Amino acid sequence: MQTAQSNSEVLVDPDTLSPETGEPFSRAMTARYLGAFVIFAILNCAAFVLNGNTLMPQHLKDLGYNETEATTALGTITSLTAIVGLLSGYIWGAFSDHTRSRFGKRTPWIFAGSIVAGIGLYLLGSFGDVPSLTASYMLNNLGQGAIQTPMFAILADRVPKSVRGTLSAGLGATALGTPVGQFLSSLFLGQPYQNMGFVVGALMIAASGIIPLLILPRERSSKNDGDGKSGAEAAKEALENLLPPKLKGAHDFYKACGGRLLMMASYAMISQYTLYIFENYVGLTVQEAAKAMGTLSAVTFVVSLIGLAVSGPLSDRIKARKMPIAIACVLFIIGTLCPVAFRSVNGVLLYAAFAGLGYGVYIAVDGALNVDVIPEEAQHNRTGGKYIGFGNLANTCGQVLAPATTAMLVAVTGTYYSAFIVSALCALGGVLLILWIKNVK
Repeated sequence: MQTAQSNSEVLVDPDTLSPETGEPFSRAMTARYLGAFVIFAILNCAAFVLNGNTLMPQHLKDLGYNETEATTALGTITSLTAIVGLLSGYIWGAFSDHTRSRFGKRTPWIFAGSIVAGIGLYLLGSFGDVPSLTASYMLNNLGQGAIQTPMFAILADRVPKSVRGTLSAGLGATALGTPVGQFLSSLFLGQPYQNMGFVVGALMIAASGIIPLLILPRERSSKNDGDGKSGAEAAKEALENLLPPKLKGAHDFYKACGGRLLMMASYAMISQYTLYIFENYVGLTVQEAAKAMGTLSAVTFVVSLIGLAVSGPLSDRIKARKMPIAIACVLFIIGTLCPVAFRSVNGVLLYAAFAGLGYGVYIAVDGALNVDVIPEEAQHNRTGGKYIGFGNLANTCGQVLAPATTAMLVAVTGTYYSAFIVSALCALGGVLLILWIKNVK
């Protein structure tokens, strides 16, 4: 009996075991995590798109800014606030690694961040000058960092490697959140009650952290994880954890971060400016642009759903992350060149179809890839929050570079042509870095 039990234990694939419990995930448990991650991703991203990508740009125009001034102001606001998000996500992730509480390491940060992020988005509709809008958006980004980094760290802390691609696709449902946010924006854009959209966005982003906490199994207590260390020693260790990951043993991790930065910059350069592209590049009125945004959101939702549904589970089945990302790059490039070839609503909708599908394929495996490249020691010690935060820092860098680069190119050239070309080149550079990774297929 003992021999049979021993052989059974040897046959257990360690990739199927949860790092937190040492037990495999049942189908019901996988579905539970998947549902929580999908709700987080859709609500969080939809709120960002509704308020940051659509209503705030139109709010700037309503304040009296002309096309160039509004584009420049939007680039300034999003770039400055993204810097706050860039730093806060990394800092909160590193601190959460060393958080000691009966609610666990990640839960307190997610809950507090949900409240702060909601307040920040609500205040966006209450101000009429760039400094105040910037301050409100900064507050939102502080909260966002506390939601997102610990939420993604759950993938490293608690999820077996064998289902990371599938559950990463759940976190990648931000690809679905984008068209949901665009659709909601079409309901508020240009209406007398337009500013109510900021209230809706605030409630959505708060719910994006709180509802998943109610769905997920309660995180185990981390109150006694300090190995007998005093409060001062634990605080010192947390501060030391703020140092960037050492390059030694983390070459693949840094390649993944570089690839992530460029891929996200490629997508955000165009997706964050779709309203202005419809109005200023295609030449639509505000009402026509709102209608076109509704169609674009439907197209993006369908193709992104297809990409997510296929890419994540497929990457688990073939045990490979890089091949789906290479396919995504090709789709990105085709999509960004469509508005160059067709300066029309249909050209932008073709962009949404190809790039949206590519984004769904890419984002489904992005989270799994960035967990797989975390050094083994950090995964074993459940201190992956620092690496997740640094990876999200690269993601935020892409979002910082994207609006600033698009705004600069439009200001210099007076057209969006150059932005489409640069976006395609960013996608190509990003996938080359990811294909260079050695220890992950």
